[in-house]
Amino acid sequence: MSRKPSSSLFAALALGASIGLLLPALIVGGLFIGLREAQVAEQSLQRDLDAKLDVLASSLPELLWNLDAVAAREVVSAIVKSPEVVRVSVSDASQGLPFIENHMPERRLGKTLTGERDILRGATRIGHIQIEIDDHLSTTAVMRQRWVYGATVGGQLLASLALVLWLLNSRLFRPLRELGDFANDLAEGRFSAKLAHTRQDEIGLLGGHLEHMRDALQQQFEAQRHLIDRLRGMAETVPGVVYQLRLAVNGEFSFAYVSEAVREYFLLGSAELSRSAAPWFERIHPDDRALVRDSLLASARNLSPWQQEFRTPLADGGERWLYGNAIAQREADGSVLWHGFLTDISRQRRDALELELERYRHHLEELVEARTAELAEATQAAQAASLAKSAFLANMSHEIRTPMNAIIGLTYLAQSDTIEPEQQQRLQKVANAAEHLLSVINNVLDFSKIEAGKLSLERREFTVDQVLDNIANMTTQAAAAKRLRVETDIAPELRGRPLIGDPQRISEVLLNFAGNAVKFTERGFVRLRAQLAPAHHGTGLGLRFEVIDSGIGIAPEAQSRLFRDFEQADSSTTRRYGGTGLGLAICRRLAELMGGQVGVDSTLGSGSCFWFSLDVEAPAQAPTVPTAAPRPHSARERLASLVQRQPCRILLAEDNPVNQEVAVALIGSAGLVVDVAADGQQAVDMVKTGHYALVLMDVQMPVMDGLDATRAIRALPEGAQLPILAMTANAFDEERQRCLDAGMDDHVAKPVVAEQLFATLHDWLSGARKTLKGRPATP
Repeated sequence: MSRKPSSSLFAALALGASIGLLLPALIVGGLFIGLREAQVAEQSLQRDLDAKLDVLASSLPELLWNLDAVAAREVVSAIVKSPEVVRVSVSDASQGLPFIENHMPERRLGKTLTGERDILRGATRIGHIQIEIDDHLSTTAVMRQRWVYGATVGGQLLASLALVLWLLNSRLFRPLRELGDFANDLAEGRFSAKLAHTRQDEIGLLGGHLEHMRDALQQQFEAQRHLIDRLRGMAETVPGVVYQLRLAVNGEFSFAYVSEAVREYFLLGSAELSRSAAPWFERIHPDDRALVRDSLLASARNLSPWQQEFRTPLADGGERWLYGNAIAQREADGSVLWHGFLTDISRQRRDALELELERYRHHLEELVEARTAELAEATQAAQAASLAKSAFLANMSHEIRTPMNAIIGLTYLAQSDTIEPEQQQRLQKVANAAEHLLSVINNVLDFSKIEAGKLSLERREFTVDQVLDNIANMTTQAAAAKRLRVETDIAPELRGRPLIGDPQRISEVLLNFAGNAVKFTERGFVRLRAQLAPAHHGTGLGLRFEVIDSGIGIAPEAQSRLFRDFEQADSSTTRRYGGTGLGLAICRRLAELMGGQVGVDSTLGSGSCFWFSLDVEAPAQAPTVPTAAPRPHSARERLASLVQRQPCRILLAEDNPVNQEVAVALIGSAGLVVDVAADGQQAVDMVKTGHYALVLMDVQMPVMDGLDATRAIRALPEGAQLPILAMTANAFDEERQRCLDAGMDDHVAKPVVAEQLFATLHDWLSGARKTLKGRPATP
């Protein structure tokens, strides 16, 4: 400040000389060096780029050919170590994709020079290299040379000027500068500065006055420095940020003071915040920024303490929680000044959150344990209920089927012995009622098994001819009673063609459709049709079965609910024809279980078409199906014919006297000789002493049940190849499997259907089926 009067004259003289001598020399020399050295630097940069391309072009062919990416990266990394390299790209010509790519955009500070070269292995191009180099370093070198030139020329000219100005400077300007420097040292607090005032003129006298002023100021500054150091030490040692925040009358925030800890929390310096607090607000989390500003304004209006928790983002993406606390006071100029501190409370909040999470985790574990216990208890209860239900259904089935076996069997025998038409009609009504009751029982059991998920499917070979012939035979008697025609229509490509699926479940669906068709048709026909159809799942062979009748038809509004559980067409149908409404529901579930669909097309008064589509497997090579030889009309006649040619004796193990009578009479009607064992132990003893062609074995018997008796018979030399057939009222698949696992060969369910029993006996006695220690083998 004291230098201005003396230095202005010296500056004017120096400026005039510089403009006349120094500036033209610097401009001309600078332009010359700039143009020449820029060209030299560019040529050097080009040579360096070519050298790097040569190195890569000679080092990479074998590595690229062998796809050795690790070694290739090491070669490229050596090139990239040069600070002027911005990007190196090595591409594979065979794939057209980058093989190695190194890009460092942070080195792109100036213009870039790009070089490219093919990678050759012999005469074959196997890749391509591209290198980009930045000219920033060479440009910097040119600038450095310009400055050296300027310094050299300037120094020479300044030396010349110094000779010219030396006289003025030594007598006038230097003493004035010394005084000015001394004054500046005092202004900046350097009170140790000394002034060499040996002169006795006015300039020497002025220097003495300045020294006296220095001593007075030094005492005052030392006192203030000690006070400030004490306050600053207190502020810097306090945990957190100590600050004074001011809200000016115009609404602008600024920090009157802030400790250096603010840099750690907000990455801002105290000097920057002293001008404006806007950068501080910008460092606050966006979700909390408005809340902090509004709370400060509210504190300023009421001059109330300011307390607020807020967040600041961290560089790693995390958050820091801060607690602000300050006391507000109004200044004389109307501004508001807060004296306070900011504290990092992230750990406290984290500990509180972890404690809360730990409590919540323990609470969740308790809930999970309680819920798991409840679920385990409910699961056990459900399993117990399921077992109880299965046991009840099995017992109910056995208890109902046992007397039903007597009713159906005795009715069949009575019909065989009675020739009076009126008596035949009455017995037929009894038989129809028994068959209906048996159908209801079977539907209930099937429905229960499907709901429990215990219904399993078989995979065995069959033909469509066999299935439809079987359905036609089983419905012929009922259709003949109503003078209905039963017709079959099989597509030529399906006749005699072997297929793989579950013919039993397919027959159940079609038998239900055919039974309903006969029931609801008074005159005309019932047609069974089979044809090819598109596959449901894209694999296998698609089949479509149809049962068409000329009956009463079904109204459109009733068709949509026919296949629902316990649904029928309408209430009048229930009153007139009876039924449980389970048959078609079971058909739908069986079809879905086999991956198929069921449906109906019908017009009221014009008949119905119930259809069933599914996918089956077709063997790769379809063997020729042998043509069956003509056989007698009924299974009973075929069995009787066999017995006449090959007389034999069979053993019946049955504890129920009525069932004994029915079975002996039925089997005896075909000419077979039957011995009866009242329990399993008697059956084992009789097998030891007798010569039997076959054993019919009940399961539930006193002394020894049928399963243990079968195992005991299989252990005998006489029983190893003896066919053993279960004849029991246990109709579940589990019971059937238990019989087979015990060593039995086949299963005949009670109540016994006479024709089915005769057919089964014929197959085993004729040798069409043979036993291999309890495992059937079909030739």
